[in-house]
Amino acid sequence: VADVEQMKNFLTVDLGVPNDHIQCLVGTQPTRKNIIDTLLKLSTNHQIQHGDNIIVYFSGHGSTYSCSDIYPAGSIADTGAIEALCPMDRTPNDSSYISTPDISDREFNIILAEISRTKGHHITCILDCCHSSGVTR
Repeated sequence: VADVEQMKNFLTVDLGVPNDHIQCLVGTQPTRKNIIDTLLKLSTNHQIQHGDNIIVYFSGHGSTYSCSDIYPAGSIADTGAIEALCPMDRTPNDSSYISTPDISDREFNIILAEISRTKGHHITCILDCCHSSGVTR
């Protein structure tokens, strides 16, 4: 939470971004659904014009999974790794609960591509977490 508050302070005080232009998910709010919904709403927000600067900041946990653990051996998809952002409601590996998956780099890239398609390419993504290199240009 301290990292998020420092970033918000930087945006509002140093850069002059109005508070109502900032969306923060803290505490129990950064669930998988809330993170994805908040990001997707950027692409449909009529207050954000094409070409406006957009900053996406995530401070939390990241994870990585071997593709060979998920895809059939010998398939083209079983090489490499899937990196992911870990939402607050993620299901622990040893859990018997209904699964709430992490947000994979592949999902995140698709969401960023949609924001870019509708709002332009002025998107800065800052990921303060482990295993975040899967989010590429």
